[in-house]
Formats: sequence, structure tokens, C-alpha cells
Amino acid sequence: MNRDQLSRVAGDRLYPSLTNPNYLVLRARRIIFRDWMRNLGTALEVLDVGGRYQPYRPLLNGKLKSYVALDVQTTEFVNVVGSGESVPFKDESFDLVIATQVFEYFQRPHKAATEVHRVLRAGGTLLISVAACAPRFVDEECWRYTPRALRSVLAPFSQITIRPEVTSLGAVCRLTNLFLHDSLKLKPLQAAHRLTLCPIMNLFGAGLESASMTRNDRWTGNYSVMAIK
Repeated sequence: MNRDQLSRVAGDRLYPSLTNPNYLVLRARRIIFRDWMRNLGTALEVLDVGGRYQPYRPLLNGKLKSYVALDVQTTEFVNVVGSGESVPFKDESFDLVIATQVFEYFQRPHKAATEVHRVLRAGGTLLISVAACAPRFVDEECWRYTPRALRSVLAPFSQITIRPEVTSLGAVCRLTNLFLHDSLKLKPLQAAHRLTLCPIMNLFGAGLESASMTRNDRWTGNYSVMAIK
């Protein structure tokens, strides 16, 4: 992908369209991360693990001193090729580490968390998002996470805040859209779903989430997590 294509992918993740089956979780993640990032300091030195697209970088405008992207794949946005399970930086090098939808891929997630903890300065912040109740998107994925699993993986950190990106009601709407997106094989049916039922289900799910009809997160699709060293 060239820079323009990478930027489009990043923009679609930060501000998803109603025709995106993942609209509900992506929208919620932006709001959660925005609120958390507002309370961070300025002149931040940031490491983005899995940073080939960097959708959440714009939320840090005015707060950055440096921004380093680490990824196993090379793109025009990646500064260093490497894995989050063996971070090639010195101890206490960063104020903030971002790792969205990458802990699912680590064969040793506890090792990755230990590495992130090592490169963070005292009081530094880790922001992650992880899949909970979701289909397997690619065969390279290893894990799905519950709150208890997250607290185990992030045990080296002193403070851990876990927020479901949607409740169970919103998650059912998202799962319905994902199921239809994956199941419909004929292009006319795919287009019909994308332009009709998908946005309807997203709007319905957003309404349910806004109404705060439940706090049940057993079916949530994703968790956003803030961990403080």
C-alpha cells in the first residue's frame, strides 16, 4: 500500500462509515481512546506496536514529541520492523504505548506485556484494544480475551482499566452484520447488505448503546484497556 491507501485505511478505522460491519466497536474505541488521551501530558514519546496504519495518532495532535511505529510488516508509516514480543528499544524509552488489535496475534502475550512494561517510563501508559467475542478474521490470530485474561496478561502494571467497546446488545448487532458480511457470496447481495441492512443494524445498535439499556458485556466484541506502569 502507498501512503494515501494507508491513510484511507486509518481514516476508515478512526471514523468508520455506517456501511462498515465493525462500525459500533470502531466508533466506541475512538471515543474511549479520545477520553483517555485527553488526560495524558504533552511532549509524549509514543510507540505504536502494530503501527502500520496508525489510526489513533490524530487523537494525540498537539501532544507529541515523537511517534515510532513498530510492525512485523513494512509500510511507509513503519519506522522499525519487529515484534511486540521482542521490542528493540531500551528500558524506559516511551511515555505511551499503543497496541490496537495486536495482542490477539502474539503467541506469548504475557511476554509482549512484559516487553511493553519494560520500555515504558514510570507512570507511563499502555492503551490496547483486543477482541473478545468475535469471529476469526485471519488464521494468524491466536487469542480472544476476557477481563480476567487481560488482568493476567497485564499483571506487571499497577493500574488496569477495562472498558467494553459495546455491551451485549450492541455486540449482537455487530455480530449479525459480520455474519452476513462473511456469508453472502453473491456481489448483488453483498451490496444490498452493505447499503441497507448494515447501516440499519449499526444505527439500531448505536441507539441501544446510547440508551444504556444494559451493562452486560458477556457478548461484547472488544475491550479497550488502559494500563499504567
